[in-house]
Amino acid sequence: GSYSVGDDSATNSSGTVAIPMSDDSNPLEILTSEAEIAQWNADSLPADVVSSENGSIVCNASRWPLLIDPQLQGIRWLKQKEGAPERNLQIVRLGQKDMIRKLEAALENGHTIIIENIGESIDAVLNPVIQRATIKRGSQYFIKVGDKEVDFHPEFRLYLHTKLSNPHYPPEIQAETTIVNFTVTQHGLEDQLLNLVVEKERPDLAAASADLISKLNGFTITMKELEDSILQMLASAQGDITGDVKLIEGLESTKLISNDIEHQSVLAKQTQADIVQTSERYRTVANRSSLLFFLTNDLSKIHTYYIFSLASFQQVFFRAIDLVSSDDYSNNIVGSADDSDGGSDGVGGGGKEQIEARCECLKDSITLTLFNYIHRGLFESDKLTVLTSLALKILVNDNKLDSQEAQNLVQSKTVANPGNMGPLKEWLPESIWPKIKALEGLDCFADIGDEMQSDSDEWSSWINVEDAENAKLPGSYEKNLTTFQKLILIRTLRPDRLPICMRDFIGDIMGEQYVSQAPFDMKATYDETNNKTPIFFVLFAGVDPTPLVESLGRQMGFSIDNNRFVNISMGQGQEGPAEAILKKYAKEGGWVMLQNCHLMSSWVPKLERLLEVVSEDAHEDFRCFLSAEPPPISSMHNMPESLMQSCIKVANEAPSDIRSNLIRAWDTFGQETIDSCTKPIEMKACLFSLCWFHAVVCGRRRFGQQGWSRKYSFNTGDLTICANVLRSYLDANAKVPWDDLRYIFGEIMYGGHVTDAWDRRVLKEYLEVYLRPNLIVDTGTGAGASDDVDGNDDGGDHHHLDLGPGFKSPSPNNMSYLDYIQYIDETLPPESPPLFGLHPNAEIKALSDGTDGLFLNILAMGGIGSNTTAGAASDSSTVSSSSSTSTILTTTTTDIVRESMVDLLDRLPPNFEMVALSLKAKPLLEGDEGPYIVVALQECGRMNDLLSEIRQSLEDLHKGLEGQKNFSEEMSQLSDALSRNSWPSSWSKLSWPSEKNLSDNFQDLLRRCEQLEKWVVGEGGKDAFKRLDSIWLGVLFSPQSYITAMRQIQSRKLNVPLDRMAIAASVVGEADGREDEAIYATSLWLEGASVEEDYFLANAKARELLSPMPLVKFQAVESRDDIAKKKYSDMYKIPIHFHDAERSSVPSQCRTSSGRRIFKGESDPRRCSYFPFYIGARGILFPIYISRRDPHLQNNT
Repeated sequence: GSYSVGDDSATNSSGTVAIPMSDDSNPLEILTSEAEIAQWNADSLPADVVSSENGSIVCNASRWPLLIDPQLQGIRWLKQKEGAPERNLQIVRLGQKDMIRKLEAALENGHTIIIENIGESIDAVLNPVIQRATIKRGSQYFIKVGDKEVDFHPEFRLYLHTKLSNPHYPPEIQAETTIVNFTVTQHGLEDQLLNLVVEKERPDLAAASADLISKLNGFTITMKELEDSILQMLASAQGDITGDVKLIEGLESTKLISNDIEHQSVLAKQTQADIVQTSERYRTVANRSSLLFFLTNDLSKIHTYYIFSLASFQQVFFRAIDLVSSDDYSNNIVGSADDSDGGSDGVGGGGKEQIEARCECLKDSITLTLFNYIHRGLFESDKLTVLTSLALKILVNDNKLDSQEAQNLVQSKTVANPGNMGPLKEWLPESIWPKIKALEGLDCFADIGDEMQSDSDEWSSWINVEDAENAKLPGSYEKNLTTFQKLILIRTLRPDRLPICMRDFIGDIMGEQYVSQAPFDMKATYDETNNKTPIFFVLFAGVDPTPLVESLGRQMGFSIDNNRFVNISMGQGQEGPAEAILKKYAKEGGWVMLQNCHLMSSWVPKLERLLEVVSEDAHEDFRCFLSAEPPPISSMHNMPESLMQSCIKVANEAPSDIRSNLIRAWDTFGQETIDSCTKPIEMKACLFSLCWFHAVVCGRRRFGQQGWSRKYSFNTGDLTICANVLRSYLDANAKVPWDDLRYIFGEIMYGGHVTDAWDRRVLKEYLEVYLRPNLIVDTGTGAGASDDVDGNDDGGDHHHLDLGPGFKSPSPNNMSYLDYIQYIDETLPPESPPLFGLHPNAEIKALSDGTDGLFLNILAMGGIGSNTTAGAASDSSTVSSSSSTSTILTTTTTDIVRESMVDLLDRLPPNFEMVALSLKAKPLLEGDEGPYIVVALQECGRMNDLLSEIRQSLEDLHKGLEGQKNFSEEMSQLSDALSRNSWPSSWSKLSWPSEKNLSDNFQDLLRRCEQLEKWVVGEGGKDAFKRLDSIWLGVLFSPQSYITAMRQIQSRKLNVPLDRMAIAASVVGEADGREDEAIYATSLWLEGASVEEDYFLANAKARELLSPMPLVKFQAVESRDDIAKKKYSDMYKIPIHFHDAERSSVPSQCRTSSGRRIFKGESDPRRCSYFPFYIGARGILFPIYISRRDPHLQNNT
């Protein structure tokens, strides 16, 4: 028959049979009772609804429960619930020696066993127990444990527990257990924290509330017992119950007790309501605290080291409350109040205004204390990300900031079809125009596109101002925009200025203490520890935490000399000594430092358990310090999650600015280092130049791949060894052996870290400049002098080397060690890219990349939330391919994913018909163009693989969302990527390397398919597989294959071996004649330079990070070194790269006008920037030679 739900009549209007159903049906009322929930709460189960639902599932599930419990609330409840003596609770872990013995005993006797802290795999010996694979023999049941059959008692209970926050178990575990997620919810935690803050602020209310809850729970339990007693008496009564005096008296007694309980319950509930009303005034504190915890909880999505437990959060929470004394808020009281519901005695008592003022102080203290706690363990690159996320979440949560504007800042939306740029095309980068049009979705920017076209010159002037945030905005925007709306505009037009603006904005809104952090204080960090909380140091190049710990230990009486401090560098064979000293000092008191724990990845889980065991009754003076290097990829785990949760984390990185690096390098030595050399004058000059070199190569890291193509671990040890080599060579030679020193430093010491040839070249070129004779004496060539930008003599001192613009190497003759420090303080100019030999655009690029990374991480953390729950969705036609960006504020995440999924499937091109294409290509493969045909088929095949993966994964996700398939880990990752508008990792495996978002990458996909369609199908189905007149090499999966095909064709024509064929690349004009043998490439870009109209290489234009290249001709020629040397003697060699995210860096080497350079030319001492030339994928293809006007550039390669 046909059935419907929700109609209590026999049939409804449609004629179908109806199923009677309560209007307010609640599964909890079916699965459990109020008395049982009250007992759970008494056993320390949190009182929120989600926890009660979890408890009912655990108690009613037919399969063994598996608790996902990162905050340890579930296992705390289980220990209380199953803690009765008759249950004989046993708590074990996988791998524990006596686990099987305890399991067998529990099975036979019907006891309870909890297997805690399991990972993502479970020992196979437990499978029969988990599966309940019992064997019946007669009336008894047995179960196999290993090779032994054990009696199965019906009262046996098994609970599995994990601390992992997001484990992925195999399907058999999911099918054979009941997985219950005890992860705390934001609303549930808010209720818990409300109780805690009331307990701290109003102990009288907390005590009264606890007493009432206990009474009410007792009343509920008593009523349940009375009801059961009545039913028992009635069921056991014999004959006429009206004549059973004992039964009647029992019923009357029960009624009297019931009436009394009911009366007391009414009074208690009224009193409790009054207490709740007063307690609710602290709700804002609990709300803020819950928000902060979930912010810290989301940090693990940025890096696996950013893991914090609820227990550590509560410690910080209580400490922050204790920091606010009752006097701290008395001056903020608006006025006295008459409505003192909870009384005015005790801390936090008083009227409504007093409580509100107190709550503001508490919120400020909790926010700042927690920020300082997590800030101490953050990498420098993530500090602004966390601070920005914190500020935006708080402002949105407090309704001080419109969530739509906040999301627009974070997401930087684009539109798919922005339209004509008009006059803006002359100066505005094409990639910015879609973002400008997307701003029109906000009321404050409704007409910005048209207004920018109308006032093009004014907007051009504003954008080109160095500190655009301080310049007056064109038109009425200066007057009409709020400070935050200006941030949105700067994010779109000047992303390089946003980090500075965000710091200023946060400082104004939240206070300077958030943006100006004090240096790391070891003593203050120690004061936050106890004998159960280790300190975990993150190791960085050039930073050693050991002196900090040893110095503090000596002050507090813990040193190696008095045998109360032990420092162990972990490595093979050190596990035993480390375990022994931990156990000893945990018992007797002492400090243990275990360094380089990342080298012992297989042992650290055992360390985590050992620390947990010894800390239960550890000596008050016991402290444990750990250190480890972070994993190379932020999502990798090299330390146990539970260990990181329990630690106080310290990430004390070396400074990245050149002044700090230089002073730090010079402080490594002393006057005795100089005096120990037989040539102190030469030693001083060379050592200072070496320190400058060290500061520069370390400081280049902050410029990303424009600095170095790899993250090289240059450290103080390299500097110290080089200084020792320098002293030895100066002592052993009559003259300074410049060539030997440059070779040892550049090729062996620092060069030993370097794996990229272009990076090695820049090291050598730096040393060519920094280690030369005019460090000490005037060479007479002026090579060390500083000329002005036009090349004219500035009349300055020519006697000593110019280390950087405005910073000369001082004369060593009259300088002491301390004089050099004073010289740095007085003469070092403000930090800028030219000090590193970089073009000013390099900083723009680094800052812009930093802005993009900042907001990508915020999106990875889940965005910033919303202060609106309803509203009309944006018009999808005005949004880029991922329509999630338009509706993230007005729809659920699931709706966002659905809309994005449908949009992508609708626009996804069909697969190429490989069978038909192969038939068309078959007769052409034997012709001269055969190699090109092979490449075309390979490209179509790879594109089909990608299209199939995209289509299949989206269809699977659709089925998962509809409940037609299990929601797998892959679906979860795809869903997260779609909600964040990022390119999914499963697609990246089959696509091209890219850092673009989903919208831009999907547009690239469409363009790639369009070019392939034009190539293999032809215009209107004609000229299939005809080679294109000009090709966009960057959209091919393998540009090398296309180039190799050209080499193959030409080698056959010339009858020359393929390995003798080279590639000649040159810039040509659109109107130049075309050669059949050549390839003409379009859409190439030049970074760090530009090309003039007559095809000469010139400096990069200000703020133009990528300069469009003219048409480039590639031709296969016979490799002849003598011909190449003659032909390209006045050319500049530029390597081609496929993709900026993975390219080999060609670091800057010189910056000057019209291609003049410093390093090889005898008369031009100025550096100029030289960056790579690349086309959109990865790796180096081959060099292009571009003409230069200046003959001094001829030997630069």
